[in-house]
Amino acid sequence: MKFLNNFIKKYPKVKLKIEEFTTEEIITRISDGHLDAAIAATPLESDNIKERPLYYEPFVAYIPTNHRLRDKKILEVSDLEIEDMLLLEDGHCFRNGVINICKSLKNNAATDSFQVESGSFETLIKLSNEGFGMTLLPYLNTLDIPKEEQKKYLRYFNIPSPAREVSLIYHKSQLKMQLIEALQKTIDGVVRGAISFSDVKIISPIKK
Repeated sequence: MKFLNNFIKKYPKVKLKIEEFTTEEIITRISDGHLDAAIAATPLESDNIKERPLYYEPFVAYIPTNHRLRDKKILEVSDLEIEDMLLLEDGHCFRNGVINICKSLKNNAATDSFQVESGSFETLIKLSNEGFGMTLLPYLNTLDIPKEEQKKYLRYFNIPSPAREVSLIYHKSQLKMQLIEALQKTIDGVVRGAISFSDVKIISPIKK
């Protein structure tokens, strides 16, 4: 979170407390007034929450060398099968997005028989390399993968690419609008150079 360092330097008098929650916990805490703002995948379809989109982040496939899609240079959503997809644990909005992509396929309904689940993208990559299946990653997470490994394992989708909308969210009656404005401006300054996709299809982060 490079933007945090920038924000702290620019607004040293603002006291920030950074915590990680599931999407449901974020909605509850903002609605109850226990959280000023959060960064989350949207739209959340909550009447109490205001959303300010920050960027659109494509899903990127991580495909091991022994996988059936290994030789494909560009993927279609129809190539995906939920049965060989490694997923984050329940409660992660990115997991819901992956499942919703697969549910969009007529003959590929999601079931409860997922093979392997994990709490981190790093573990999903390791499991994929061990032959347990493929996985999907958020674009920004792929930037930390070494260039040679990116060329070897990453595959991108045909446009419009499936993507998640990432927003700054807060309560509709939020009184600390100066803080919200400052956060958005700082985040915009960091992500604008790293991610600028527009020809995408937004995938809902809500469990359907």
